[in-house]
Amino acid sequence: MSKSISTFIAHARSKGMDHQTIRMLLLSAGWKEKDIAEALASETLTMPVPLPPDVGSARDAFFHLLSFTALTSTVVSLIFLTFDFLNRLLPDPAFPNYYDDVSSVRWELAVLIVSYPLYLWMSRLLLKEFAVHPDKLASGVRRWLTYLILFATACTLVGDLIALIFSLLQGEVTLRFFLKIITLLVLAGLPFRYYLYSLRIAPERFSQHKIHMRYFVCSVVIVLATVIGAFIVTGSPLRGRAERFDEQRINDLRSIQSEILNIAWGNDPRGMPPVVTKPVNPLPATLDDVVQNAQYQTPNIVDPETSVPYTYTRPSGHEFQLCATFSLARDLQYDIFWNHPAGEKCFHFDVLEMAK
Repeated sequence: MSKSISTFIAHARSKGMDHQTIRMLLLSAGWKEKDIAEALASETLTMPVPLPPDVGSARDAFFHLLSFTALTSTVVSLIFLTFDFLNRLLPDPAFPNYYDDVSSVRWELAVLIVSYPLYLWMSRLLLKEFAVHPDKLASGVRRWLTYLILFATACTLVGDLIALIFSLLQGEVTLRFFLKIITLLVLAGLPFRYYLYSLRIAPERFSQHKIHMRYFVCSVVIVLATVIGAFIVTGSPLRGRAERFDEQRINDLRSIQSEILNIAWGNDPRGMPPVVTKPVNPLPATLDDVVQNAQYQTPNIVDPETSVPYTYTRPSGHEFQLCATFSLARDLQYDIFWNHPAGEKCFHFDVLEMAK
């Protein structure tokens, strides 16, 4: 409510003007009827005007939808991150993890870092709104959207349970499996129980009820533990940057190797005689020659971080080596040819073997 309208009403009353005269003057000045009524009521009343039980504005719907969307993102991210931790801590030989990639962990961590603070913020705004207007607890908007989040949580719980039972039927009868069940029940069950119970709390006790603080503390502990675990798995952003540079180095070496093969075999090694003793064309003398004679794409021949050219040598007329200096070790279970230690690593190629 504007302070100017309250000041005017107090001044008008001091001059002996009645309620109706003050109202007409404010209406003629362009004030809205609702603002005038609130200002007049605030002069003599010591409590806010109660709202009808079914009150629910677009603003309330926005707050609830944003809160519940952030909650859903938080719960799903927590479940995926925890499952990934269990897969790493308790590997199962019957269900090997072939793709030891932390990019999915980083993605879920990013979702969690954004969605959880947003959820806390929106929840705080809603609790403050309920403290000022307890009648909004009976709003149809709140009840419908609360049951909507209960439905979404139940669907998440059922869907993940189906996936876990499918793993059980395939033979995953391990400690890891039972820990995943417990994780799912805790992470999906906690918000489900909180929101279901909150619907039963009397409006006059809702804002001061202890369940809000208990739920807040539990959620903060779970999220902080998960975030710390995710950073242990992925490392710092500086490590992520180093991984990106190493990945680019591998891509550069692949491209250089491919173009050297194209040059050596005159575009395509397929269709060569069954027995070959030397390539069709001599191997390029330098990496600059590879760039000048590239047939499909111009490869990058310098390190993306240091701008130092990669090392290229030719031990024989049909063999060559490509060397690069890597920041971190790579030890994946797929595409193992390109695994490397930290530091300099040389990859050996034989164009005669590659043409077979």
